[in-house]
Amino acid sequence: MLPLISRTKYVFHTLLWLLKPDVILDVGSMDGSDSRKFKHLIPTADVVAFEANPNNYQAMSADTNLQQAGIRIVHQLVSNQEGSRSFFIQQPINPAAGFNRGTSSAIRRSEQGMETMEVNLDAVRIDSFLAHQYPDKKRAAIWVDVEGHAYEVLESLYGIRDYVYLIHVEVETKEIWPGQKIETDILALAHRMGFIPIARSAHEVQRDLILVNASWYNASRYKISAMLHLAKWIGPILSKILMVNRTT
Repeated sequence: MLPLISRTKYVFHTLLWLLKPDVILDVGSMDGSDSRKFKHLIPTADVVAFEANPNNYQAMSADTNLQQAGIRIVHQLVSNQEGSRSFFIQQPINPAAGFNRGTSSAIRRSEQGMETMEVNLDAVRIDSFLAHQYPDKKRAAIWVDVEGHAYEVLESLYGIRDYVYLIHVEVETKEIWPGQKIETDILALAHRMGFIPIARSAHEVQRDLILVNASWYNASRYKISAMLHLAKWIGPILSKILMVNRTT
């Protein structure tokens, strides 16, 4: 049984600080807020925010805070197959304050009170993207929040899996998007690719997993375990401390 962590983002922050990756990918960024935290914590890393929703992408492109932080924003769909792909934008029929702009997906979903618009996007694999855009980067960390499309995103990093050390991924334990892969599928894929699950959030249906490269885990088992333990009990405090004592 994996350790239950109420807020796995703090585990990801602490392990980022420990790893000090060359490049951090925020896949399904929505608004770039997590990308800014990653860049603040590891200023030396290249941070790339992928956002497929054109409405969110336009808002992020106009965000001066992201520009000043040096976040690269990419309007492409990350998937296991490249080329033109459909993407389904969900919007409320009667817009109201507090609408979650992160519910759109590469998988069509019918939901009461929502309307769906299909658009075509250029799809890219992570292994191809990093090989062409960042060929000298050898330590990558990836944050994945893609509404039912996580399996395809993880498949796309197969070619550079040895260079990916840390993954935070949102998964579903049962089908929400029709035909999607669920947590058991993703854990099986992670095992085949050489990743070890070390923690998960406590939610029953939609929750987060922390995966680490087996070679890194075996080389740094005690340090990773110590950071995991600290993040479990004092995650918010530890994250703030690390933000202050960030890598320069």
